[in-house]
Amino acid sequence: MIFGHLPAGYITSKLLISTYQDSSLNAKVLMFWGLFGAIAPDIDLLYYFLIDPSQPAHHHHKYVTHFPIFWITLLLISLLWLRQNHNRSLNPVSAVIFTLNGFIHMALDTVTGHIFWLAPFINKPFSLIQNTSVTPNYFTHWTFALELLLIILAICVWNQSSVKTTRETKNPIS
Repeated sequence: MIFGHLPAGYITSKLLISTYQDSSLNAKVLMFWGLFGAIAPDIDLLYYFLIDPSQPAHHHHKYVTHFPIFWITLLLISLLWLRQNHNRSLNPVSAVIFTLNGFIHMALDTVTGHIFWLAPFINKPFSLIQNTSVTPNYFTHWTFALELLLIILAICVWNQSSVKTTRETKNPIS
């Protein structure tokens, strides 16, 4: 998945932020952490390109930032932290949104690539599709349609929320 992580992170973050709309939590901060979490697993690409470029491009999925157990552990810790704070503090809510989007990144990468779901215990990659390299152009492969769908859904969610915001601005409740 190349283009779908940010739209998926936006959709997920928007849904989670809406559950906290009545609180004093800053929605922009939560959205930042959600979008950052959606792409955070790919931070390992910096290591790949700057330090270890001799490996094949898909090799970065063997780094810890692409281990689902890493994201599950962080998500569980975040959920415990959130529960301890009774859902009222910005930091644990941000952590949950960040880590949930990191985990969703793993699920999306499993569709289009190989993720080591049992790493570091078992070094076996899993993928929902066996070979994405059959089509020489990624833009003609069927998985690109999935990415376009995520982009369209994110635009729809954004459009719906901006229409709602415009209505609330024009017709404030007294």
